[in-house]
Amino acid sequence: MPTRLRIEGDRGPRGRFAAAVAAVAVTCTVAQGAQAPAADPAAAIAAAQKAADEAYLKAPMSPFTAVAVQYFLPGQSYRLGIGPSGVEFGAAPRGGDVVELTLDRDAFVVTPVKGARPALAKSAGEGDVSRARTPIAEKTRLARGEVVLLNRHLVEFNVSPDNGNARVFDPESAARKAFTGLKWYPPNPALQVKARFDPNPSPSRVTIITSRGLQREYFRVGAFEFAIEGRPLRLTALAVGPTLKDGDELFVAFRDGTTGAETYDVGRYLFVPFAGADAKYVLDFNKASNPLCNYSPHYNCPIPLKENQLPVAIRAGEMKYPPHD
Repeated sequence: MPTRLRIEGDRGPRGRFAAAVAAVAVTCTVAQGAQAPAADPAAAIAAAQKAADEAYLKAPMSPFTAVAVQYFLPGQSYRLGIGPSGVEFGAAPRGGDVVELTLDRDAFVVTPVKGARPALAKSAGEGDVSRARTPIAEKTRLARGEVVLLNRHLVEFNVSPDNGNARVFDPESAARKAFTGLKWYPPNPALQVKARFDPNPSPSRVTIITSRGLQREYFRVGAFEFAIEGRPLRLTALAVGPTLKDGDELFVAFRDGTTGAETYDVGRYLFVPFAGADAKYVLDFNKASNPLCNYSPHYNCPIPLKENQLPVAIRAGEMKYPPHD
């Protein structure tokens, strides 16, 4: 749902649920002139948090409905089987519905086997699935945004330059039925802080390690400078390319004094729409979001840079979600 899925969906810096949780996942706004200040900042923060909870509750594809994931190298094939015993990837998976999946360069190919009756649907990338269904009767190359349906299960595909993955969702999963909302700190308007963007004149490439030991490449395009309780602080901002234009998303992954105790062990994320090097920004830590791997073992999350360890406790935004199985 949120912009965070665009980081963790394994197909680049963006993903799905952007519209549904834009108010929560986008954690930086231009401070003066872009929008009128809320009459009650705490109420606005609480409303944005509620919107995130509701979006997760409604979405058929989310970390709370994810039940399996398989990673592919280019040219690699796996069969996916779905039956009474659950979901299984392998050379000869069990189940009444089996399809063969192949990562063919920049797209996945799906082939029905064993009498399976898969179908195609569309997704706008926000955890949604279109109502229109097209049966898959033969080997089919998937287009971007196409989702495969196997009975009630949904299979979404992500492709990056050197790998890809197929993630399976069950809208009737136990995790979805148990979900009642994320864990949030109480709204804290004091942690909506003014910030200055310090651009990097020569953005350097950086390789980020993920929670699954994979690698993601970004560019150090600059840093946000701000202060909390009079203490000057700085957070490095990453982007997928070295050149920025208005609206491009900056990825700011950080740790702070709450990490590993009150908040998730990996850290938390801010997603910042670039508005120009000289723009006035507000970093709203009330919108600091957890990596999706906090909610589900079926996601792959970038680990914050060591330089983005804040020497203060940021008690705003998301807290640690209860452990998953």
